[in-house]
Amino acid sequence: MNALRWLNKHFEEAIMIFLLAAITCVMMAQIIARSFFASMSWPEEFCRYCYIWTVFLSLGYTIKKGNMLKVGILMDLLPMKLRKSIEIIVNILMLIIFAVFFRYAILYTGKIKVTGQVSSAMGIPMWIMYLSTVIGFALATLRTFQEIIDKIRNFNKKAETTLEVTLKEAIEEVEATGIDIDDNTDLTGGEV
Repeated sequence: MNALRWLNKHFEEAIMIFLLAAITCVMMAQIIARSFFASMSWPEEFCRYCYIWTVFLSLGYTIKKGNMLKVGILMDLLPMKLRKSIEIIVNILMLIIFAVFFRYAILYTGKIKVTGQVSSAMGIPMWIMYLSTVIGFALATLRTFQEIIDKIRNFNKKAETTLEVTLKEAIEEVEATGIDIDDNTDLTGGEV
C-alpha cells in the first residue's frame, strides 16, 4: 500500500528527474567528446526524445499539483459553490479531451509500431517515442479523474483564493531562504 501511495505522489516527478539528469549527463559527455575527441552522433537525438517524454509526463504532474493554466483571479470573484461547480465542469471537459487524446495516441502508436520505423541516429523503434503520448495522456486522464473526485469530496470546504495561495507560496519561499520576516522588514530583506 505504501508503494502505491508513493507512486501516486511521486511517479511523474521521479521519472522526469531521471530524464532531466540523463539529458544533463549525456550533453556534458557530448561537450567533452566534441572538445577532446570526435563528436558523437546520438546525444542530440537522445536528449530530444528524453525532453519529449518529459513534456508528456508533465501533463499529469501539473494537473496533480494544480498548476494547469487557469484564470484564478476571475474565479475568486465568484461565490464558492459556483466556483467549485465551474471547476468540476471544466475538469470533466478536460477528462473527456484527455481520454480522446489517449485513445488516438494508442491508435497512432500502434500504426507506427506496425511500420517498424526506427530513429535515424540511435536506431530505436519509433513506437517507443510515441508511447510517451500514450503514457502522458493516460496519466493526464487519471490525474484529472482524481482531481474531479477530490473536488466533489471537498465541495463544501472553503478553498483558498489565488491571492492566498500565492502569498502562502511566497512566504514559504522566503522562509526557505532563512530571511527573518517581521513588521520592520520588507520582502527584499531590507529595513523599512
